Amino acid sequence: MKTTDVRVRRAIAAVAAGRPVVVTAEPAQDDDGYLVFAADAATPKLLAFTVRHTSGLVRVALPPSECERLDLPPMCSTAKRAGVGAQRVSVDWKGVGTGISATDRARTIAELAAAASCADDFRRPGHVIPVLADPQGVLGRSAGAEAAFDLARLAGRREAAVLCEIVSRRRPSAMARGAELSDFADEYGLQAISVAELAAYRRRTEPQIVRVADTVMPIRGVNSRVIGFHGVRDGAEHLAVIVGAAGPGVPVALHVHVECITGDVFGASACRCGRDLDGALAQTAASGGGLIVYLRPAGRPRACGLYDDAHEASREQLADMVTWILRDLGVSPLRLSDDAPNVGLVMFGAIPVQRRDVGRTIGSFASAV
Repeated sequence: MKTTDVRVRRAIAAVAAGRPVVVTAEPAQDDDGYLVFAADAATPKLLAFTVRHTSGLVRVALPPSECERLDLPPMCSTAKRAGVGAQRVSVDWKGVGTGISATDRARTIAELAAAASCADDFRRPGHVIPVLADPQGVLGRSAGAEAAFDLARLAGRREAAVLCEIVSRRRPSAMARGAELSDFADEYGLQAISVAELAAYRRRTEPQIVRVADTVMPIRGVNSRVIGFHGVRDGAEHLAVIVGAAGPGVPVALHVHVECITGDVFGASACRCGRDLDGALAQTAASGGGLIVYLRPAGRPRACGLYDDAHEASREQLADMVTWILRDLGVSPLRLSDDAPNVGLVMFGAIPVQRRDVGRTIGSFASAV
């Protein structure tokens, strides 16, 4: 198991047990770090600890459904600031005193997380600030609120989480960053993870695709099995073209290709995309076996020479998508191209990869990244 996965799982276990964790943004040396815990675990002692070591601007990440149910409108109603990440009107639970004490805020936070609470249970404005979290968590928006929301959800708690920026003790007028956040976590025995580590963990452990079509059709004169996949979160459509046998224990030549409209469809010479795909199809047909994974990232289609900003999916995101397609197909081990040494170890993570001295096979990963 990856070391980062171990850290994430320990953080999830800590949140499940009602303990706080430290969440850092990326890069940690430039961005703030957060003290995070499940809202339904809020206690006066935990709030007192939070207020002592943070800015004191206590926020509670909630999904859109809860913001609507509890009638929590955005502080700013302009179009740009009313959506995901927007702070909602601050609240106090009606059963507390002034609302500012650690005891009062702990009760308000607990009531925000309670399934039985309703909009009329809170007075506005107050001393606890709800914030609208993306319902897809860090896979929808890479930020502290979404990380807190994800940790509470993955821990099996109510989908509500507290987050507050940690203040620097070396420079009390600034926020803690970099090594100081790690030192803070170590001093108080807290688990620490980054937003990026949580996102990577979710992409590795939660299925990112679902099979939606499976048929046999002739491609380049060879009957091929073509399987269609649908991205669970981004709605992107991908294809796997199988010639010959592909399954557990059957080595296959692999070519990963990212869609390029200008190269693949119109044969533009501004890139090598179309030539790579044609070569892969031809060699697969000639050899009588192989697998082509054709990726079509969501958003504006890739079109080399036309849209310079179209291909926004990162190498890591593409690798994760390929991994899930191969898991669905049950393909392992893989026969890799000799002109892409060690790439398989990077691309496929936990999937066993076996290098073979097979000469030049069809799978040049250059077209994928």
